[in-house]
Amino acid sequence: MKNTTLWSIVAGAAAAGAILYYKRNEVSRMGGNLKDSARNWGDKLTQYGSELKDRFLNNVKGPNGEAVYLDMYDRQFYENEMGQRVYLDAN
Repeated sequence: MKNTTLWSIVAGAAAAGAILYYKRNEVSRMGGNLKDSARNWGDKLTQYGSELKDRFLNNVKGPNGEAVYLDMYDRQFYENEMGQRVYLDAN
C-alpha cells in the first residue's frame, strides 16, 4: 500500500513537472511573439510620429539638414555636433 502511494506521488509530481515545463515553453514563445509585436508597433508609431512632425513643421530642417524638434514650449530646435540645442528663430 505504501509502495503504491509512493509511486502515485512520484508519477503525479513527474506529470506536474512535465506540464509546467511545457507551459513555460509556451509562455516563452508567446512572450517572444508579444515582444516582437510590441517592437513592430513601436517602429510604426515612430514612423507615423516622424511623418506627423514633418507635416506640422513643413519639413523644417536645420542649416546642415539636421532634424528639427519641438520642446515643451513649442520652440523649434536642432542639436549641433556637440549635442547642444540650437533654437530656431520664430518668424
